[in-house]
Amino acid sequence: MRRSYTLLALLLMEVIEELGTDRALEILQRATEGQAEVVHRELSGEMKPDLPPLERGVEAYRLFMEEAGAEVRVHKREADSATFLVRRCPFYEAFLDIGIDCGYFLGGLCTQITLPAVQATLRRFDPRLTLETVLVRESAEEHCLERVRLRED
Repeated sequence: MRRSYTLLALLLMEVIEELGTDRALEILQRATEGQAEVVHRELSGEMKPDLPPLERGVEAYRLFMEEAGAEVRVHKREADSATFLVRRCPFYEAFLDIGIDCGYFLGGLCTQITLPAVQATLRRFDPRLTLETVLVRESAEEHCLERVRLRED
């Protein structure tokens, strides 16, 4: 799986080089929406249909990340959110494989690439579900914190 993410990260870097960042991110956003439709269909079949909206979001996030090869666990629960601790992350590892350093720059890449894919999927379960970064790892030994929140209307 890691090699697949490395290949995709290299492809994205080539597309950015060829078309420019704005155009590449626009294309990536369209692909993200298509992926969200597919993942929503798949994950819907793996979840209990009567889960409340936040629990559907928590379960969708967990399944999305675990099926992608990440190691995640709930770190903190609140009435309107759940914060996940992300340890092993194949997206992060793929960026490192192609020589993209961690820290601030990686946070930018995650914000533009990984998080929109998960967010698009969460929106399919309930448009009030959001995903936000709480903490971005600064080295391979550290972890990220990501929060799934159910906004009030």
